[in-house]
Amino acid sequence: FDAQVVMISQYDPLTNRVYHHYAIERGRHLNLTTWNQIDSSRLQVVQTRRPFMINPDEINRLVGSGKMAVVPGTELPKTWLGVPMIVGDQVVGIVSLQNLDKENAFSESDINLLSALTNSMSQSLENARLYNETQRLLRLLEGEMEIARQTQESILPLHPPKRPGYDFGSLVISARAVSGDFYDFIPFGRHKLGVVVGDVSDKGLHAALFMALTFSLLRAEAGRGEDLAGTLLNVNRYLLKMNAASMFVTLLFAVLDLRSGHLSYVRAGHLPPVLLAPDGQPLPITVDESQPLGLYPEIHLDRQQVALAPGGLALLFSDGLNEAADAQGHEFGLERIRQQLAAHREARAQMICEYLW
Repeated sequence: FDAQVVMISQYDPLTNRVYHHYAIERGRHLNLTTWNQIDSSRLQVVQTRRPFMINPDEINRLVGSGKMAVVPGTELPKTWLGVPMIVGDQVVGIVSLQNLDKENAFSESDINLLSALTNSMSQSLENARLYNETQRLLRLLEGEMEIARQTQESILPLHPPKRPGYDFGSLVISARAVSGDFYDFIPFGRHKLGVVVGDVSDKGLHAALFMALTFSLLRAEAGRGEDLAGTLLNVNRYLLKMNAASMFVTLLFAVLDLRSGHLSYVRAGHLPPVLLAPDGQPLPITVDESQPLGLYPEIHLDRQQVALAPGGLALLFSDGLNEAADAQGHEFGLERIRQQLAAHREARAQMICEYLW
């Protein structure tokens, strides 16, 4: 789920109050230790026994009228979603998600999935106290997520390759415990090296699973030969058969000739690389239409060839870099990426990756 705030709240129908047993905002646990009068949004969930979602206009109106309170020291959400926890015929709690950055952050499938998970949780809580059982489930979930994180890290290359005359660096920082961003280095004989960067359409555990599937298919297909476009078309064909969730992945698959510096690459909906000449000036590249993998039987791929001169630089990246925003919402942007690359082009490749982040 694309949420920065998660809360699990117990509801007492006798006093019409709620107690927030679990509350986390942007990875920070909120220490909420008192029963509070139920706010109008959670009351709507209790009374209708159905999921309820509101966006900024309604949130601002409710906060302004005193019908909805914001926990001191926390941010005002752009989207609030609550679903009921029902035991028997009684609402015993509310699970709520908040997105602090954008409105309409949760789709119908998100609401259905959260409702299903909450219903499952409610049944497990039927013969147990809400707080203790919730803590147990959360510890279980955290353990499963840690296993998923370790599994994902074991898939990605531990270290960038070492090749005479070249310096490679790599860096992945997940927005959550696991993510859908990935990369790989694939040798093609002694003199050529494949480089892959991919980005799955969503985040979280299901994106990580789709990433692992794509990663494995790409490795298997690349082992058949150096046909970049054919490899991506075959991966697309397999993903269409295994993609019940309608997810997709953008990919950039490049092969570098280590003798000549010749770089051939194919893009499937992914951002093009940023290339610099030895003097730090950006190199122009051709960009043609392309589409991601996993959505359409017939797709357009962008096939290009460029030459890297000695002292030149190539950056392959996902949109998590250029779309990273500061506290005021200003994105890092492609121009600043080029500026940072030019400013640090004499540094080691791994240090450049860390400078960019």
